[in-house]
Amino acid sequence: MEDYKQNFLKKLTEASLDLNEAETVLATYMKENYKKVSLLDLDDVAKILSIEPVQIVRYITKLGFKNYEDLRSTLRDFAMSELSSADRFEFSQISIVPKINNIKNVVIHQELSNLNKLIDRFDEAAFYSLLEKIIIAPEIIVVGTRSSSILALYIDQMFNKLGKRTIAITSGATNQLDNLPLLHSEALVLALGFARYPKETVRMVSFFKKRQYAVVSITDHATSPLTPFSDVTFTVPCQSVSITDFYATPFSVINMIIILLSQIDKDRSASYLNRFEDMAKDFGFYF
Repeated sequence: MEDYKQNFLKKLTEASLDLNEAETVLATYMKENYKKVSLLDLDDVAKILSIEPVQIVRYITKLGFKNYEDLRSTLRDFAMSELSSADRFEFSQISIVPKINNIKNVVIHQELSNLNKLIDRFDEAAFYSLLEKIIIAPEIIVVGTRSSSILALYIDQMFNKLGKRTIAITSGATNQLDNLPLLHSEALVLALGFARYPKETVRMVSFFKKRQYAVVSITDHATSPLTPFSDVTFTVPCQSVSITDFYATPFSVINMIIILLSQIDKDRSASYLNRFEDMAKDFGFYF
């Protein structure tokens, strides 16, 4: 990831671009404030630097990008893993007007943008490989910490409901490994991690990889720290706004997996679901 970032930042001021004065100011600003720019709209940058938006577009074209959003997406590939919650909050004050209607539009637009990118960039080969490994695995160890723990717990609940034996590890605490001796030696580790990539997730996945467990991951970029430990990596776009995490895309992929699992052996799925419903009725799970 670091090489990727440095190559990109170096490209901003290459002599071959033949930059004019305004473009030089813009390039220097982007180089020094790439984390901030990754969260700003084109008009925000134009206002901060007192240059015309058309000049920014001209510079972006010189760099080889289709538009400003294309450039910002590339910046976010590496900037998001460096942005602290405080950074994201501070920079969002520039671009987000604190009115309900505006925030509604910003949030929903970003989730829709992520979903559209998922459709456009969907890697069928990687998804098929990930699904195949999940299907044949006798047991699933799903690892997701911090905000990704929500995803891990959802997978744990839904897989078990279908009869797919699953345990969720949602922190790096050692007691999470108490059941390790009971796990199947051919269990599959399903890792979940997105920028800023919790170290406890990476440490846990590294621990399992050293013990020869197969690993697949759902993450947001090919350069994710989970990739080196993964036999299969499936990437989903999940760019966010302000201090929040946007998980419509990973949830969509997880739901695809759940639905496909349920369809592979319909009789088995129906049997386990009926058992669950009987238990839910006896215990009074729902109103």
